Amino acid sequence: MKFRELRDPDRLHALIDAMLLIETDAQLNTLLNQIVSAATQLAGAKYGALGVLSHDATSLSEFVTFGMTEEEIARIGDLPTGHGVLGETIEGDHPMRIDDLTEYPGFEGFPPGHPPMYRFLGVPVVTRNGHVWGNLYVADPVSGDVFTYDDELLLSTFGRIAGSVIDQSNLRRELRELSVAEERERLARDLHDTVIQRLFGVGLGLQMALPLLDDETAQERVNQALDELNETIHDIRTTIFEIDQDRATEDTLRQRATALTNEVGARLGVQAHLTMEKGLSQEVNEHCAHHTIQALREILSNIVRHSEATHVDVEINSDGDFLVLRVRDNGVGFDHASGPGRGLKNLASRALDLGGDCVIESRVGSGTLVRWTALKKA
Repeated sequence: MKFRELRDPDRLHALIDAMLLIETDAQLNTLLNQIVSAATQLAGAKYGALGVLSHDATSLSEFVTFGMTEEEIARIGDLPTGHGVLGETIEGDHPMRIDDLTEYPGFEGFPPGHPPMYRFLGVPVVTRNGHVWGNLYVADPVSGDVFTYDDELLLSTFGRIAGSVIDQSNLRRELRELSVAEERERLARDLHDTVIQRLFGVGLGLQMALPLLDDETAQERVNQALDELNETIHDIRTTIFEIDQDRATEDTLRQRATALTNEVGARLGVQAHLTMEKGLSQEVNEHCAHHTIQALREILSNIVRHSEATHVDVEINSDGDFLVLRVRDNGVGFDHASGPGRGLKNLASRALDLGGDCVIESRVGSGTLVRWTALKKA
């Protein structure tokens, strides 16, 4: 289907109006809701939805609806993931028009509480590089008629426009993230090159002045100031370690984990040793790899800040569909009665989001073991 096939002036105006309803600078969630709303109105339908394809393009990872009330959505329960008719649209990558869903062989019925729907039209949302990003669905024209070829042509064209808008939104988000990463890198560099050097200079000046002081109280205060300076330098180095982002996303999981453990020793003075299962980098997708490195960074940061450890062992292995990250330190440990801090709670939340969990074993005086897991294809 080609854009030039749209010859009806009213439909062309309706398409332009639908395009103008989309706020291209909106956040992605808002943008998707606007696209569904515009598509439903464009098709003159009662109901509309947008299904976002999963990473492997075999199911729906997100489903945005229009036309149903909050009560109706709540009664339906779990949103569809791509079976029956919706599954056929995923597999087909082309428009699908059905006059009566209840008589269609591939229709599997609606879940309890779902409003009845009969007429159906589904079209792919295609990005500028030809990638099918998801599908637009509309049901039941307000007029009561069936969907026509012109409706299919109109919605297919809008699906390509929507794909282009989503492309632009994702590109803007990536540029914003890049800008933030560059700013964080600049901040880390300034802290290291300027602030720490100045603190070193102040400390050196105090050490040179110390022998010139005859008063014991003054000497004690200068020594206390030197201790505080050393602690401040340590805290700044830890902060640099925390804000230094995992920029080399083209590197493998092994390369990033190796660089991170080496960084602990070079910047923070804690000896860290990494062992990792051979070939694991190739089994883990980028989403899991990124969050694994962020989890490792948070664990190591917690160790440096709180454990007083001198040695850390890091192990990254595989257990079936799961990646398993184990980090053990020889620090002071903590009493479980006091509970983990916010950093360790964040680790547990991150693991849960990736289909895994986080288990922490620690005793006062015996160090800490953190076992963090995630699905390799999360």
